[in-house]
Amino acid sequence: MTFLDAEEKALLESVENDEWQSVPNLAQEIQRYNKYARSQVLEEIKVELPVDDMRYLQDLAQQTETSISLLIANMVHQYIASYTTKDCK
Repeated sequence: MTFLDAEEKALLESVENDEWQSVPNLAQEIQRYNKYARSQVLEEIKVELPVDDMRYLQDLAQQTETSISLLIANMVHQYIASYTTKDCK
């Protein structure tokens, strides 16, 4: 048996009460969200960092209440985004 939390129960009730409606351009929306999903596919890499850098990242991750891997991924993404917005491809 599956147990649902309060938010999941409310969502299920909403669906069961026919409160949801399809968007008029469903095919386009499916394509748009597929594009979002594809952009979120992750690839794992191994990176070696100096101990001092790693300690700094650990402290920063703790301060921001996130994992080191997510912190690094966000930093790399921001770095890349800063170049793609400058048309330096």
